Amino acid sequence: MGKAPDVNDIAPDFTLDTTVKDGFNLHEEVKKGPVLLYFHLAAFGINCTNFMVKLIERADDFEKLGIRLMPINPDSKEIHKKWIERMDSPFEHIIDDGQKVSAEYDAIVRDAPLTKGFTNREFFLVDRDGVIKYKWKADVPKTLPDVEDILKSLENALR
Repeated sequence: MGKAPDVNDIAPDFTLDTTVKDGFNLHEEVKKGPVLLYFHLAAFGINCTNFMVKLIERADDFEKLGIRLMPINPDSKEIHKKWIERMDSPFEHIIDDGQKVSAEYDAIVRDAPLTKGFTNREFFLVDRDGVIKYKWKADVPKTLPDVEDILKSLENALR
């Protein structure tokens, strides 16, 4: 794993399938508006599910900011679709098969024994120019940020 991209860096570009379409290309998609990449451990995990409920409850707030929230992890498209259906999630999910993008963003757990090697809980806000405007990283995947704090930080980052 290399150096993690940071605020004001150009976001590493990628093309991956989502639960909605094949070939989602980050740098092309951000031209339509900012994308908030939300890396997380796994669908159906208790912490990921509970936190996703909080994000779903605030979906209108992300939309008002003009931000498209895109959860990303290595679960299969089928698992993502089942989770989306169960959660009634309005978000398009990115399938990071083999954790290639998670590794490129250095969003891999290194120090927590039970989750070492899994995708960590992290956020990266990428603006229309492909620049990272906001970043949040959990010490360990079970750490959950306050959604209100995230929204305030996102609003400030887009100014």
